[in-house]
Amino acid sequence: MKMKCLIIILLALLSFTARALAGEIVLKVGDDVSHKSVQAQGLDLFAERLEARNVGIKVEVFHARQLGKRDVQIQNVKLGIQDMIMGGFSSYEIFSQDLKIAETPFTFASRAHYEAWIRSDMFKKIHEEVIKNGNQRFVNLGVLWRRGPFRVMVCKFPVLSFEDLQRVKLRVWGTETIKRIWGKQGLGAIPVVLPFGDVYLGLRQGLVDAVTVPFDLVVPMKYGEVAKHIMDMRQFWQVVLLTINEQKWQSLTAVQQRAVLESADEGGKFFNETLEESVPKWKEELKAMGVTFHEIDRGPFVELMRKRHEEWTKEGYWRPGLIDEINALRPQ
Repeated sequence: MKMKCLIIILLALLSFTARALAGEIVLKVGDDVSHKSVQAQGLDLFAERLEARNVGIKVEVFHARQLGKRDVQIQNVKLGIQDMIMGGFSSYEIFSQDLKIAETPFTFASRAHYEAWIRSDMFKKIHEEVIKNGNQRFVNLGVLWRRGPFRVMVCKFPVLSFEDLQRVKLRVWGTETIKRIWGKQGLGAIPVVLPFGDVYLGLRQGLVDAVTVPFDLVVPMKYGEVAKHIMDMRQFWQVVLLTINEQKWQSLTAVQQRAVLESADEGGKFFNETLEESVPKWKEELKAMGVTFHEIDRGPFVELMRKRHEEWTKEGYWRPGLIDEINALRPQ
C-alpha cells in the first residue's frame, strides 16, 4: 500500500512538472471518500468548471486517500507538498481552539443555527487562525457544501437511549474532542479510534458496533451490508470544506482566485441539490437490503450535552463565553 501511494505521488509530481513547463498552474486536490460518492462527484465538477474557465489552471483530483489519510493530506497542504484537500472541520481544530466546537453532537439547535455560526464574526477569527497556523484557507464558504444533508448512526443493533449507547463500541476519529464527547466523560459510548477507510471491515469483524456518518456516505461505503440499523440522530450538522495552501492562493491572480471561488460555488450547488434529491432513493435502497430506520428523541441527548458544556467551561476546556456566544446565534 505504501509503495502504491508513493507511485501515485511520483506520477502526480511528474504530471505537475510537465504542465508547469507548459505555463499552466496545476492544483493537486485530494479527499478521503469513495469516487462514487456525491462529494467526490462535486469535487470532480469543481475541477471541471475551474478548467473550463480558461484562467490557466488545471486540477488533478485524487479520491479515496490516494494522497494519504486526511490528517496527512492536511499537513501536506500546510507544507505546500499538496495544493488542496476536501474534508470536514474536525481535522482543522489543531489550528484553532474554538474550532473544536464545530462537530460536537447536540450543540447547535439546527442547520440554520450552525450556518449562522459559520457566517459570524466568531468564525472569521477562526478562519484567520487556520490561515495563520495551518497555512491554508477555506475557499468554499460562499455556497456551503451541506454534507449529509444530515448525520446518522449506523449500528448492528438499535440505539434508542443512553442505556443502549453505553454498550456501543463506536468508531470515532482521532481527535481528543470527539473521544471526550462520545466517551464516558460525555455521552457514554465506548470510543474506538479507527481510520475512516477501515470502518466497513471493522463493522464486519466486530471491532466496532457502530459509526456516525453523513447519510450520503452510507450507500457508497456499503455500511448497510454489515450493520442493519440506522438511527436518524442528526447529532450535528456539517459542511464539507475545500482548502488551499496559502502561498499557492496568494500566487494566483485576482481573476484566478475568483474562478476558484465561483467553481467551488457551482460544485456546492450540485452537491446540495443532488443530496436532497437522493435521500428518498437511498432510504429505499437501504430498506431493500434489510436496513431498519429508527427515530429517536433527541431531547435527553441535547440536555446532557448542555450540562457537559457547563462542566467543561468551568474546567477550562471551552474558553469562557464560547457556548454563550454560540447560543446567542440561535435563529429567533
